[in-house]
Amino acid sequence: MIKHHQYKIILFTALLLTASFSCTKENNESPAPLPVVEAYLSPGQSASVTIAQEILYGSTDTLIPITGLMVQITHEGQTYTLTETNAGRYGSLSMPVTAGGAYRLSFSYNGKEISATTEIPPAPEMVTASATEIVVPQIGPGMQVPDPIRYTWENPDMGYHLMVVKNMETNPSPITFNIGGNVIEKPAPIFRVPPLRSDEQQLSLGRFSYYGRHAVLLYRIQPEYAALYENNSNNSTNLVAPPTNIENGLGIFTGVHAADTMWIQVR
Repeated sequence: MIKHHQYKIILFTALLLTASFSCTKENNESPAPLPVVEAYLSPGQSASVTIAQEILYGSTDTLIPITGLMVQITHEGQTYTLTETNAGRYGSLSMPVTAGGAYRLSFSYNGKEISATTEIPPAPEMVTASATEIVVPQIGPGMQVPDPIRYTWENPDMGYHLMVVKNMETNPSPITFNIGGNVIEKPAPIFRVPPLRSDEQQLSLGRFSYYGRHAVLLYRIQPEYAALYENNSNNSTNLVAPPTNIENGLGIFTGVHAADTMWIQVR
C-alpha cells in the first residue's frame, strides 16, 4: 500500500493569496513588508519551510522569496538549523517529525524575531469506506445516480479533518456525460473537501472530474490550518486580517497527519 507521505498537501491558490496580503490600508507611509511563512510538518516527510515577502495592499509586486535566513526548528530541547535548498525554501532531513511532538520555528527578519509553535496531531484511526468504486451512469431514461461513498473514522474529541482526492492517471479522461461543447479550462486532477469537525465524510460522483484511479487521503489537522479555509472571504471591499499563527509575521506553521492512502476507481 502506498503511504500518505508520498503525496504533498497543496493549498488552494486563493488561500495562498489571502495569506500573502496585509490587511493594512493605504496611508502616507507604507509599513515594512512582513515575512509570509508556509510550513506543514508531517510524520514521514522531511521538514520544509517556505518564506516569502508579504505583498502589501495595492502593490503590483509578485511573491518574492526571502533568502539567506537562519531558520531553526526546536524539538524536544534540540535545535535544528534548516538548509536553504531553493530560494526561500528551507529544509532539514535530520529532524524527526513525530505524532504528539511539539515544534517551535524561529528566525530573525528586519530586526525582529519571527516565531511560531505547533504540535503534530495523531493520525486518523479506524478509517473505513463504504465502497471503492463509482460507476458513471449513462445519460438517458432510467438513469440512476450512484450512492456517495461514505467514509467514517474515530474522532472522540471532534478534531479537524481534511480530505484530499487526487487522480493518479497519467492522462486522465474527463467525465463529460456526453453533453458536448468546448471545455474552457480543464479541472485540476486534485480536489479537497473543506475541513470539518466530524467523524464521517461523503464523496459523491459530482465531486469527480475524471475517470480512473484516485488516491484518497484523510488528514488530521490543527485549528490554525482549518482557519485558513474558514476565513477565506477577503475581497476588495472586505479586507480583514488573514488568519495566522506566526508571531511578527504572516502565514502558517502547522502539523498534519494522514491515515494510510485509500483508493477509488471511477469508471
